[in-house]
Amino acid sequence: MQVIVNNVFLSLNEKEDNLYAKVSKILHLKETDIANIQIIKKAVDARNKNNILFVYSLLVETKRDFKILNNNVKISDFKETIDILPIKMAHRPVIVGFGPAGMFLALYLARAGAKPIVLERGKSIEDRTKDIEEFRKNATFSEHSNVCFGEGGAGAFSDGKLNTGIKDSRIRFCLSEFIKHGAPENIFYEAHPHIGSDYLKKVVKAFREEIISLGGEIRFSNKFIGFSKQNDDIFVEVEDDYNKKYTITTNDLVLAIGHSARDTYKMLYENKVSMKPKDFSMGVRIEHLQEEVNKSQYGKFYKNKNLPVADYKLVVHLPNNRTLYSFCMCPGGEVVASNSEKNSIVTNGMSYFKRDLENANAALLVNVRVDDYYTGSPLDGMYFQEEIERKAFNAQKAYYAPIQRVDDFLKHKVSTQIGRVKPSYLPGVYFANLDDILPSFVSESLRLGIPMLEQKFPFFKDEEAILTGVETRSSSPIVIARNEKGVCNIDGIYPCGEGASYAGGIMSAAIDGLRIGEFINKKYNK
Repeated sequence: MQVIVNNVFLSLNEKEDNLYAKVSKILHLKETDIANIQIIKKAVDARNKNNILFVYSLLVETKRDFKILNNNVKISDFKETIDILPIKMAHRPVIVGFGPAGMFLALYLARAGAKPIVLERGKSIEDRTKDIEEFRKNATFSEHSNVCFGEGGAGAFSDGKLNTGIKDSRIRFCLSEFIKHGAPENIFYEAHPHIGSDYLKKVVKAFREEIISLGGEIRFSNKFIGFSKQNDDIFVEVEDDYNKKYTITTNDLVLAIGHSARDTYKMLYENKVSMKPKDFSMGVRIEHLQEEVNKSQYGKFYKNKNLPVADYKLVVHLPNNRTLYSFCMCPGGEVVASNSEKNSIVTNGMSYFKRDLENANAALLVNVRVDDYYTGSPLDGMYFQEEIERKAFNAQKAYYAPIQRVDDFLKHKVSTQIGRVKPSYLPGVYFANLDDILPSFVSESLRLGIPMLEQKFPFFKDEEAILTGVETRSSSPIVIARNEKGVCNIDGIYPCGEGASYAGGIMSAAIDGLRIGEFINKKYNK
């Protein structure tokens, strides 16, 4: 018999071997009746700073059936595999983009025998890593190989967080595939799982290698520049890194383009692909000392080696009818450049697997409504982002990012010195007045919200914390509409993932890739 047992507690220094005794007591069984226990979730309960606990959800296999007498016990419905029927197609499917959505879709279609062709405008993870390091050291920027563009998508250089608010039966499959391709096994059960940007490099390479071994093809430095349609055939126009143009014929074109391919959005709009504007968010990155976050969350136990590096998630509703919230919190990480265009500044956060750097950072975002920017085009939100990103760029400082200490920002003063919290952004930073860059409603909301956060989280009282601008691309400002079969207004074209606004992170993007794979499979296996 297989059951899920929730809310099993261990003290901070208690060994996990004791889970067998605790589970047998909950199930009213002997320990010898427990065949196996698998941790499916492990979290920290730090509400009582004098008695911090680990809380578990467990997949328990018993040697005999029994009557369930506890509300924390239920019959297991876990699925770590999905059924993939073989597909026979007249033309190979084409996937634009090799981020999480494109990776999982390509894997699905390759296992179905469809031999997908993936067009990735950026480079392989190996070459992309070199270009990013060159940018960080010497501010030498590549428009086609950066934190946004290239194998693995933007998520490959932003910690690899896998937590998601969605409930979906495909989650366990995605986690198992990440592990199969080289991710740490603890992502299966950590409450806030993450792979780390260092591990992600080998993970995405392993995805690529399996897809190719099954007959798929990943064409790096090949940019999707246009399309036309005649009957059921879609003619996909491509430009390679030698500026040579060619055409691929397909019946199934998937747009897993990510949220930063602005030239692609423009081309799709010109080709009458249906789009609409949407709300998104904008703000800054805030950096604190990680040790101060640990103290705030764990109290006197903040140095206990059994505890993970502390993180946080917060939201406050403001008197100006805006919301301020944290996003993509990176414990023990660094603020990274995430611009995809010349002469612009965009920030994001990144952590390696160990999360052992000095600073914690998170985006502090304010909601942006459609009526804040809309003037008649579904692309107006994109142009609004672009305007702010160009304001943040200072031609005298190359690709340095604007910063202010929190205390100076709250007092409307330009900072003149850095204190205990050293900004981590590379290639460098410059002192600026963030009011000159951010929309006034964003600055106002930050000034209203930060003092409110100080009441909940003591480390927000640190006057030397650093604000780094700007964080503008937490989500796409555009929805590419699709119907119940997954296609847009042009039959055979499937909007997919975060760039089309059907995902909000690595896990949800991966799941949406699988969802599109299922739509295509159903089309050919009616």
